[in-house]
Amino acid sequence: MLLVPSIHRALAPAAVLLLGGLALAQVPKVGRHYERPDLGFRVKTPADWDLVPPQPGDPHMLVKFDPPNTKYVETGPGYGDRVFLSCWLVQFDRRPKDESEKSRFTRKPLKDVVEWVQKAGEVEEGSKHKLDGKKELNVGGKVPAIEYVLTTPGEEKTSKRVYAMQYALAPDLDVAIVFTAPGAKSKWPKYENVFEQMAKSLLRLELSAAGAGPGADAPLREREREKLQKSLAALGGGWKLHETPNYFVVTPHTDRAFVTELCDRLEAIRAVYEVDYPYEKAKELREAGAAAQTGLSEAEKKKKELEKKAMDELFGGADSRELSRCSVVRVFTDRENYHSYGGPPGSAGYWSAFHRELVLYDDQAGGGRNDTWIVLNHEAFHQYIFYLYGNISPHSWYNEGTGDFYSGLEYKNKRFTLKPNLWRRDTIKAAVQQGKHVPLADFVRWSQAEYYGNNKLGVDGGQNYAQGWSFIYFLRTGKKNFPKGWDASWDGILDTYFRVLAMSSDLDQAVSEAFQGIDMEKLQKAWEASTK
Repeated sequence: MLLVPSIHRALAPAAVLLLGGLALAQVPKVGRHYERPDLGFRVKTPADWDLVPPQPGDPHMLVKFDPPNTKYVETGPGYGDRVFLSCWLVQFDRRPKDESEKSRFTRKPLKDVVEWVQKAGEVEEGSKHKLDGKKELNVGGKVPAIEYVLTTPGEEKTSKRVYAMQYALAPDLDVAIVFTAPGAKSKWPKYENVFEQMAKSLLRLELSAAGAGPGADAPLREREREKLQKSLAALGGGWKLHETPNYFVVTPHTDRAFVTELCDRLEAIRAVYEVDYPYEKAKELREAGAAAQTGLSEAEKKKKELEKKAMDELFGGADSRELSRCSVVRVFTDRENYHSYGGPPGSAGYWSAFHRELVLYDDQAGGGRNDTWIVLNHEAFHQYIFYLYGNISPHSWYNEGTGDFYSGLEYKNKRFTLKPNLWRRDTIKAAVQQGKHVPLADFVRWSQAEYYGNNKLGVDGGQNYAQGWSFIYFLRTGKKNFPKGWDASWDGILDTYFRVLAMSSDLDQAVSEAFQGIDMEKLQKAWEASTK
């Protein structure tokens, strides 16, 4: 995950408040029908709201709609006195599945929309919502349905409510439309009226026949392409698939020049990764690591077996190198929909190994597209290295620092050249000048939580990202850029660290061997000098 630099984080809340003062979310208007021929229905959804897709493998969510710009309604003077407006279409598919339909995501579905609100984690404070009303009726040509209203306890004027309609489309197949809004008596009726109009607009459609698709023995890329095309066709909303030799880019973006450049950059940065982390070297380290495991204890062997089983399930039995050539990159058009989809607070992009996708957004309206390219280079490194080494998890100084090292590369004529990462350079320079940086002897052993800011020194994640980048940049370029102060014993620090970690999966062993015999005080002074 790539954290936005502190300067950007500082500006973000002000921007949100400004938008909130100008254009708070309003009661939605009834819009066009949203169709799902694959499930046999269509229903009206809020007009002009943004379509947000479900995360891969979500067993319930079909699609989400959010208000454009500001997503919430203020219910009081406090910062937390707000209710986010959203509309979801969800399914409860209890039909038996054959083996070809099952995946690592398959799990028992929740029984109804009340359970979904309270347990799925999509609705804000969902677990606090209690059933406040339930009515059975028929809609859209006598489709059996149940209307639900749920509300949160506590002060009435700041309460939250959910309106939902669940439809029995077929035996063991229900779908539901779900809305959130302020629960106060002065606000709720006008929302409920519009929600009810949309909920009662459902009509049946003739089920569309699913195409046969490529067989199980077809090339992996063909099968992965078919899955994406099928999911995008069902989703709608302008989401399209763009291909490069090693990537599937999915986006609703209509700026062809931007999408073309993004695709070109992905292939160009991958070419850099392949030089620095060649597949043949990864294979050699994995084999050497496997051979070295003969002396493991029974407990250690069992742990390795469980790790292998988890990775096999994650890869779905596919060759990791071939799967890396089907890398998925999901690109949103703006920051708001990126976060609504699941982008962590304070981040500008992330790589999800579980969902097997890299997610980011076009930051043209924020920090500019140069920020988008920085994020792309960083997260694409995490994606690439995962397919080579699987569940390897380096210390954050190495993992995030290396991602930031690639973020600083300059793109010109479809090739990258080495440059400092401008997001990080000035931050660490100021920290060193003020003596607020972390001693390297401690820094290289910090956990991810400490790196993100939960540390005894009180150093935040933004500064630690900057120090991680700076230290990796120094170890990779210091021999050339600072030859007078360079110690030959530093030449192999990075290679030793990664080699030992790739073979052993032991963080302590990797950092101990990498810095064995190193004069840390001398290294500290030389690195500090490089930041000036």
